Amino acid sequence: MDNTFNTNLRKIRKAKGITQEQLADAVGVSPQAVSKWEMSSYPDTQLLPAIADHLGVTIDELWGRGKEEIDIYNRVLEYLKSLPPEAKIHEGFEICRAIPQACCGADEYADLPEGILKGAGWDNHSEVVRKEGFAQSRNTGDLQYFLIMPQPCLGYDCVLAYDEEMVKLFEVLSIPNALGTLYFLAGRSATMFFKSETLMHELGITEENAEQIIEGLLSCQLIWETTLNNGAGKEKIYQYNGHCNLVSFLNFTRTLLHRPQNFSFQSNSRNEPYFANDTYKKKRLTDIADKQEEDQGEADKQQSDKKRNKKGRV
Repeated sequence: MDNTFNTNLRKIRKAKGITQEQLADAVGVSPQAVSKWEMSSYPDTQLLPAIADHLGVTIDELWGRGKEEIDIYNRVLEYLKSLPPEAKIHEGFEICRAIPQACCGADEYADLPEGILKGAGWDNHSEVVRKEGFAQSRNTGDLQYFLIMPQPCLGYDCVLAYDEEMVKLFEVLSIPNALGTLYFLAGRSATMFFKSETLMHELGITEENAEQIIEGLLSCQLIWETTLNNGAGKEKIYQYNGHCNLVSFLNFTRTLLHRPQNFSFQSNSRNEPYFANDTYKKKRLTDIADKQEEDQGEADKQQSDKKRNKKGRV
């Protein structure tokens, strides 16, 4: 017997993220009836429009006729579009979790157990590392994320090259209380203006320390400056450039410092280095060339001075 309908119903329902119970409620039958439809039996014909409508497909598609099967990308797109705004990010994360599971050979999608979702004091991750790139996620419910980075054709350091601006950032973060200042500012409205006195009061720091932090944050464009005419004169005020990048930076700094140890899914077959162009040497070589040029200039100057002195004695 042709079971195209049964197979299609099961595939479409799962692709849409709809449970048997939800479909059953939508068309007014028991979950056991839906389960039988997906195995070998068929619904009454008067139920087909309601089934198709709830799944967002045509009746022909349920029977494998007419429109070809929707590609996975548009299926995901349409599914996420159909969700309320507050559910899109969570469901997007769940969809992404299928990637490491598939790469590790899982037979079917595995939901997160309650023990992982509510785990306290320990992290649970998934990670797949290949020469083609890598994907990693943190699954524990108190802080979830998913990252996938395909290998660029020119290597990761084609964009992530050694950069003196990064050196400046870490120098700024090494200023006492600078990181605490970022935490303070990120915990306030992005429209809030502040002065050096604000930092002195909130962090209990000296005026010199506050001004040093402000100068450093300005140099990295993490805050911006404007002048306020308060009637008695002009004073400088500042505003934090609030962005989610600080959260991701802190998250991956934490992950770098505390390498994940517990995994639901893990696979690593990469032997290739991540950075292959030694971009850190470019500044060193430039510095050497500049020093050689400076030394040569000094030597030429000394030689010229000697000649002038010699002529003066003659």
